[in-house]
Amino acid sequence: MTSEHPDAPKQFGIRISDEVMELVSAIQAARKINNQPITLAAVVEDSIKCHYNRLLKEGAIPNDTTNQPN
Repeated sequence: MTSEHPDAPKQFGIRISDEVMELVSAIQAARKINNQPITLAAVVEDSIKCHYNRLLKEGAIPNDTTNQPN
């Protein structure tokens, strides 16, 4: 997936280690099986939502309903 498109992170102007790119590729493979979008942007967006929700659950950030992801 991502390994097939080595310039994908460059499109976003970010640097991602080879180790993280391997993780992204594994996530993309699982998402492909479940018919979910496999773009790097989709993986990053969902990852941010998951991290945000985890921080909310832990109480690390306030429960502000105006800033919660969909």
